[in-house]
Amino acid sequence: MWWWIGDPSRLQRERRAIAQISDGWFENPEWTLDEQQRLRLIFDIVLPHRGFKLSMAYHNTFPASPPSIHPVGETERVTGHQYGVGGELCLSIRSDNWSPDFTGADMIRSAHRLLEMEAPDEDGEILPAPSDHDVPVQQVVRNAKARFYVDAPTGDALRRDAIDGSSIEVALDAGIGSCHIAHVLSIGPPPPHTRAIPIGTPAVLRETHLVYSGQFFVVDSPSTVSDSLTTVGQLLNTIGHRAALPTDSRWSSVIRTADQELALFLHLGGSDDLYAFKTIYAPRDPPRSGLDGAYLATKRVGIVGLGSVGSKVATSLARSGVRRFDLVDGDILHPGNLERHDGDWLDVGRHKAELMARRLNLIAADIQAIPWTTALGAQVSSEEAGNVRAALAACDLLIDATANPDVFNHLALIAMRNDQPLVWGSVYAGGLGGEIARSRAGKDPSPYDIRQAMTQFYGTADGRPPLAAGRGYDASVGQDRPLVATDTDVSVFAAHITAYALDALVDHDPSVYSAPAYFIGLKRGWLFEGPFDTRPLTVDAPVRQRSTVPNVADLDIAFLSELR
Repeated sequence: MWWWIGDPSRLQRERRAIAQISDGWFENPEWTLDEQQRLRLIFDIVLPHRGFKLSMAYHNTFPASPPSIHPVGETERVTGHQYGVGGELCLSIRSDNWSPDFTGADMIRSAHRLLEMEAPDEDGEILPAPSDHDVPVQQVVRNAKARFYVDAPTGDALRRDAIDGSSIEVALDAGIGSCHIAHVLSIGPPPPHTRAIPIGTPAVLRETHLVYSGQFFVVDSPSTVSDSLTTVGQLLNTIGHRAALPTDSRWSSVIRTADQELALFLHLGGSDDLYAFKTIYAPRDPPRSGLDGAYLATKRVGIVGLGSVGSKVATSLARSGVRRFDLVDGDILHPGNLERHDGDWLDVGRHKAELMARRLNLIAADIQAIPWTTALGAQVSSEEAGNVRAALAACDLLIDATANPDVFNHLALIAMRNDQPLVWGSVYAGGLGGEIARSRAGKDPSPYDIRQAMTQFYGTADGRPPLAAGRGYDASVGQDRPLVATDTDVSVFAAHITAYALDALVDHDPSVYSAPAYFIGLKRGWLFEGPFDTRPLTVDAPVRQRSTVPNVADLDIAFLSELR
C-alpha cells in the first residue's frame, strides 16, 4: 500500500507544512503522481541571479526515508552537491541523518539554502557550499570503471625520494562487472641503482593480469592536473618531455604530483589517447588477528592433504601470518569438489597442491608455498619420495588433513624423528561432528599413543561414530566414496585444526588446549547431546620424549669411513 493512502494524517501534515512556506523564493507548487505512483511536488525556487525548477519525490518508504529532490530540465549540474547531471541534490538532510519528524518542507528549505549559498559573488565567481559530511571512498568510486589501487607498501615506495624516472610495471585485470583494477606490479631501480624497490603487490598477478611496462615521474604540478590529462601530448608537457612516449605501442605511466597524489595512465597504442584511472589508497590498518605475525612469518608448515579440510586450513594459516608452506597432495580438483573446497572453477583441472600454492600467494606477496604433486606412499621414484620427506622434515609443524591411516603413519614417523608437533583431524560422515588431535615433543604423548587411545575410546563408546569410508583406524585403506558433510561442517573443523595448529606453533605455555585430542559435536547424535558438545580425551601414556643424537662411540666408524 502506498504510504499516502495508508497514512492520510501524514499526507495532510505534509501538505499543510508545504503550504505554510510563505517566503517569496518558493513558487508554483504542483502536486502530481509520477510513473511509479509516487507522490511528487513540482515547484520553483527563485533567487536573484536565476530560478530553479525542482521536483521532490516521496518514495514509498516515506516517512522512514527522506524524499529526493532533482532539478527539472537541466542539461548541466546546478550545484557542486549533486549526483551528476539531472541527479539528486545532496542536501543537509539526508538518509544518514533523516528523522520521520522532518517534512518535505524541511527538504525544500534545505535545497534553498544550498542554492542560495552557491549564488555568484560580485565578481561572478561561484564558490561551492562546504560539505558537512565525509563521503567514504567506496561511495566516491562506485561509478569508476577504471581504478588504480595503491596498497600501503606500494604507496610508501612511490613516495620515496630519488625515484623519479624509475621503470614500473602495472598489472591490469580482465575486468569484473566491467570494472578494471590496476596495481603496480614492480618498481624498477632508478639509475644508478640495480635492485628493485619492494612493494606489496603479489608477483603471482603476473600470471593472471595484463602487464604494462612504463615509467614513474615526479611532477611539480598539483593533483588537479591529472584530471585534465587525456592525451600523450598533454602528459609529455606535464612531465617536461623527459621520456619518449610513443603513440604506436602500449605502455603505462604513474605520476606523483606536488601534493603527493598518485595517478595512473595507460596508453593502448594506435592513437594519442590516454586512459586515466581513479586512484584508491589502501588504509593503513593495524593487524587484526591479535597474533604475532613477525614470529609466525618465521615458521614453516607442512600440510599433507589439500582437500576440503586441508585447503581451508592452509588459507586460514596464511591469513593468520604463516608465510612458509610445503603443500603435499597428488590429487586434481574436479567440479564436484567445489561444494567444500577453497578453490573455484578457475582451478578445476589443476593439482590441488599447485592451485593452493597460487591461492596462498594471492593472500600475501611474501608467502613462499612449495607444491608437491604427490602423495605420501605413492608409487613415485625414491628420489622424489625422499625429497618430499626431507621438505616435511624441515617444517616447524606438520598437519595431516587426509584422514588416511597410512599417511598418518608416515607423518607420525617424520614428526617423531624431528621433534615436530603433528596435528590431525577429520569430520564424521553426515556432519555429526569430528575429531582433532595433536602430539608435541616433551608435552604430549606420541602420535601413536594418542591414536590408540582414540581407537579404544571409539571401541568403548555406545555405538560407533559415522566415520568416512576408508577412514577408520581399523578400516581398509583405498576406498574413495565421498564423505557426506556440508561446507559448514568442514569449515568448522578446519577452523578447529587451524586454532590447534597455531597454538602449537606459538607454543603457548600453558597451552590454550588442555587435552591432546577432542571429539566435537555439531549436532545431536552418537555420544553428543547437541551442537558444541565437546569431549576432551585423556591419554594415559608417557609424554613423548625428544629424539637424541647417537653417541659417536656407538657408531661403526670403520664401516662409515668406507662410504663414499
